[in-house]
Amino acid sequence: MGVQLYVSKRKKKKSYKSEKRLKAEAKPSKVTEGQGSEEEGMFQIGKMRYVRVSCFKGKALVDIREFYTDKEGSVKPGRKGIALSAEQWNQLKEIVPEIDAAVKKL
Repeated sequence: MGVQLYVSKRKKKKSYKSEKRLKAEAKPSKVTEGQGSEEEGMFQIGKMRYVRVSCFKGKALVDIREFYTDKEGSVKPGRKGIALSAEQWNQLKEIVPEIDAAVKKL
């Protein structure tokens, strides 16, 4: 019983940290429509999917994420996504031709 209580508290703490982290990363609460919004560093790649360039703890991040609309109508970042460091982003750019070739084979 004590272990279950600990796990429950840990999950709550983890989701609070995740929400706090997402709020810290999500400075603009509303997202402008269109293909790209360079002023805000956000670029739309799907209906509710965006690539966002930001700085977290002094390091540049390229965040590819699904967004959602909350009850108040604000667009906010969701849990589904990935944040790439500048180094990871550069590595991804280098292998894009290989990825394109693999997609064409399917």
